[in-house]
Amino acid sequence: MSDAPERARSPSDDLSEDPFGDEDVLPFEKQRRVHEYLSQETRHHIVQSILGHPEHLLSLDEFAYLVPKNRSSINDQLQDMRRKGIVEKYVHEPNRSTRGIPAGFWGLTDYGVTLLYEYKYLRGVPVLRALQDHLHLNEQMQRHRSAARPPLPDEVADALAFPEPDEADFEEFDVSLEKLASQRLFDAPPAEPPSDSGDDDRPIDELFE
Repeated sequence: MSDAPERARSPSDDLSEDPFGDEDVLPFEKQRRVHEYLSQETRHHIVQSILGHPEHLLSLDEFAYLVPKNRSSINDQLQDMRRKGIVEKYVHEPNRSTRGIPAGFWGLTDYGVTLLYEYKYLRGVPVLRALQDHLHLNEQMQRHRSAARPPLPDEVADALAFPEPDEADFEEFDVSLEKLASQRLFDAPPAEPPSDSGDDDRPIDELFE
């Protein structure tokens, strides 16, 4: 029997109704509710942290490092988002026996990633990822980031995946940029320098005689 952790099950299937309104709610009103909820400062930082993380699964300590709020406030908002089915705490059981390594990680559910996709939040994933890739991490955060994690549900992982540029892509971009710089963008001949007719020193009235 394999020791690999089972893929975590998203709790979104357990939701009996949409927490932001069912079919009887007008789309505009539902959109307003979603944006109002996700724009709350702590929840906004939580969403950004999840979207930008390389694994899209964060420990509470990682949130505390990234989000400018205290741990209690962060945990309260995570629990509230969990009740709405947006996030879930995924557990990697083998980590429980290792001191200093987290076993629980917060990430999006099927419903959560669908909600963020529907309201265009996933467009920021590449930029948020780039920001976190260049973030200074202390020793503890490096341990947390490199810790083994449970796999996300397939639907969540697929929705958050994006093609990352490699070195060949950057080289191709540089070559294209050099070619563009060497080309003239218009077919018009270059402007000829004005002839030295000496008219510059004449009074303006004489130019129209």
